[in-house]
Amino acid sequence: MIKTKHFFSIICLVIGLVFILGMTACAPDVPEVEAPITEPEIETVVPEPTAIQETPPVQDMTPSVLLVSEGEFSSFVYTQLQTSLESLTADSGMRLIVLEAINSEMITPDVRVVIGVGANLNLNELALKSPRVSFIVIGDPNATVTNNVSVIGDPGTEIRQKAFMAGYLSALISSDNKIAALIHADNPEQDLLGESFVVGGRFYCGICQPLYPPYNAFPQWEAMTSQIGEGGFRPGVDSLDNKGVEIVYVHGELVTPDLLTYLEELGMKVVSDQPPDIVRSNWAATLTMDPVPALENLWSDLIAGQPGVSIPAVIILTDAEMGLVSEGRYRLFEEMAADLQAGLISIELVP
Repeated sequence: MIKTKHFFSIICLVIGLVFILGMTACAPDVPEVEAPITEPEIETVVPEPTAIQETPPVQDMTPSVLLVSEGEFSSFVYTQLQTSLESLTADSGMRLIVLEAINSEMITPDVRVVIGVGANLNLNELALKSPRVSFIVIGDPNATVTNNVSVIGDPGTEIRQKAFMAGYLSALISSDNKIAALIHADNPEQDLLGESFVVGGRFYCGICQPLYPPYNAFPQWEAMTSQIGEGGFRPGVDSLDNKGVEIVYVHGELVTPDLLTYLEELGMKVVSDQPPDIVRSNWAATLTMDPVPALENLWSDLIAGQPGVSIPAVIILTDAEMGLVSEGRYRLFEEMAADLQAGLISIELVP
């Protein structure tokens, strides 16, 4: 009996083991988890920044010409001058630089020529500091010719020349020789200017005797101040109108809108050395000094570094759009201006 129980116990143990093994065999496969591969740490080396070598800008060493202006100057003539210089510099392999002011620091090694237009630029002083550079001064009464400074025009002489040519032009376009001038009374040379106008008129019309009344001696001139207030010019202008004056030369600062309007109302034709404020039906022409021909004649010597010289500017007419100066009369004007500036004509009044 005991053996039977013992045998039974063994059988139960064997059956239990078989059951356990069967359960183990039926369990699902569990994937093996691979251990992560650890890569060896790599030390990062940050390179030190390399110092950047700055390349200096390449300086344009094309030979340069500087053009600078100061003060009042005819806009028409200045434009013509700039246009001429653009052509001259291009033909010479140079470049033109236009400035509003100038000092010694602006005269860099590439600068060959400096051209100053107007007064108060003091180019003579700059020329002393830059003896290798050629200078041209236009329209400065204080400029002097030196080894590297050339002067075009002489304002002191030109003011009388323009008065002379104003008299000549007035007589040239007058139908009855009735011409007169209004000279600025504050000008210390008013007598010389009036005299120059008279000589210019008589150079064309001789004794300038009118053919029709009123009969008066011509040319005439009258001094007038610009400080006479509004309408204060009327008595002087009315006096000329009563004498039948048809052409009047208005000098310098007397060219004001009020005066010009009154002259236009009276029908007097106007010649002046200052441009009108607006286009006016009675405006014959403005006498202007043109430095362009002198500059073009001087150019080759200038860029060659030749010593400075003095050359007169040419008197031309501008603001002649109204057609009051015919082509034939303008040609006579040009011929007379050329003779005057060539020294063939004296503007002195002969007793």
